[in-house]
Amino acid sequence: MNFEYDPIRLSEYTKFCNCNSSNCRCGEDNVHEWTWDKEHTTYTTVLSEQDLEVKFHNGFSYGTAVIRGNKALEKGRLHYWEVKMLTPIYGTDIMVGLGTSKVDLNSTKHTFCSFLGLDKESFGFSYQGYIQYCGKKRTYGPCFGQGSLVGIYLDTWRGTLEFFVNRKPLGIAFTGLRNMVLYPMVSSTAAQSKMRLTCSCSVPVSLQIECLSALKSSQRAYLSTMFPGLRYLTESIFADILKTPLDEDDDNERDEFDFLRDCMIFDDFDFALVGVGKKKKKKCTNDN
Repeated sequence: MNFEYDPIRLSEYTKFCNCNSSNCRCGEDNVHEWTWDKEHTTYTTVLSEQDLEVKFHNGFSYGTAVIRGNKALEKGRLHYWEVKMLTPIYGTDIMVGLGTSKVDLNSTKHTFCSFLGLDKESFGFSYQGYIQYCGKKRTYGPCFGQGSLVGIYLDTWRGTLEFFVNRKPLGIAFTGLRNMVLYPMVSSTAAQSKMRLTCSCSVPVSLQIECLSALKSSQRAYLSTMFPGLRYLTESIFADILKTPLDEDDDNERDEFDFLRDCMIFDDFDFALVGVGKKKKKKCTNDN
């Protein structure tokens, strides 16, 4: 198992939005393929809102509380979920990540520790900005706190795990997770800390998704209009988290006809050719 990271750092922890409402729902989605599991948690957790919201240590904290998702993450799919931090973040550690069914959720209920990634059965991202595996910590990304939206992206085909803070990608954190049966997990040592699962979704691994990650927003908008059957991808959260940074000067010079030259969709064969420029197509013609 390897650490892999090339972080895009933020200068300081930020909230996802500037909303001051105590019941803020900004950035949340109603898609939930799984929720938190009442049967696989420590006794100091309290679930609410149809098992989407979890409160750790309802009174005082005497150790580390952990909970996992109620479904294993299916192989052959890309999984993404987000957790919103609802209360101030403090203490020994608050972490998001995943782990196998071998993780003993009650092993540190009377010990304060950074739980996820403590051994080889789990992988964690701390609110302090580091990742952990096998008890080893590595600097990774920014800190997150109250109001932050923390995303977790698992590619079961490549076996990679990446984290996001407020929809900003932090780079691949771990590799070597292919063929592992994994569950989403969160842990906290902080008394009365609370977080909410705002979305949990997945799509099959496909070449369409690979192409989606290479397209600009204007190109995805064109696809959504001209090919309604692809809207489940172009308008999904995956289109947001896999987006390519825009080159404004280049984008202003392009129109929908340039896009047709650069991206040819063949629905009958369920694949796409992306980035085929004029020179390259001419060469292909000469070869034929």
